[in-house]
Amino acid sequence: MKQLCALIWDMDGTLVDSYPAIVPAAKEVCDGLGLSYSEEEIHDKVIRTSVGTLLEEAAAELGLDPKPIKAHFNRLNDSRIEAIRPIRHALETLKALCDLGHRNFVYTHRGASCQAILDRNGLTPYFTEVLTALSGFPRKPAPDAITYFVEKYGLNPECTYYVGDRKLDVEAAENAGIRSILYLVPDSPVMPVGCEAAVVRDLLEIAELLAKTT
Repeated sequence: MKQLCALIWDMDGTLVDSYPAIVPAAKEVCDGLGLSYSEEEIHDKVIRTSVGTLLEEAAAELGLDPKPIKAHFNRLNDSRIEAIRPIRHALETLKALCDLGHRNFVYTHRGASCQAILDRNGLTPYFTEVLTALSGFPRKPAPDAITYFVEKYGLNPECTYYVGDRKLDVEAAENAGIRSILYLVPDSPVMPVGCEAAVVRDLLEIAELLAKTT
């Protein structure tokens, strides 16, 4: 009998190219704090770690509370969702996975704007459940949100994958006892961790991989 899998997806940088919204919003925040980071520096920091880490470090440098800084960033970021488009082949990949019988979920650090982005880009129908920053789980690489999916839906950890574009996504999967797929665009500064089940440069490779192995 064919083994059906579950894929838990990161959102920003994996399902949708949100950096055209994230980077200008982060730069505006940093400029307002008097920090002269270039967009290239911000992009590199965000993809290597997270925007939360960038803003926390900026706040620490200035001796400020990071909470209002993050809230300001979130407002700016959420106002730019019209700039966000699906990653190349995201729709085709999700459809192919659903056609094969696999299930898709989302766990993202993005908050209130998540559903609007999924809706406006035609991605919503492909997901069983979506968890966001508003769902109340600790941030990655904590495994809690992934464990929630595994336990609620009775997922087999041997055939459950977290798909993301950063090191913390791989670490979250490792901490939850599931597998990971690292998606890297050709110019990504991220390096494979070494424990990934697969590293892909095109999302279509995921459907091809599961078609062969399940």
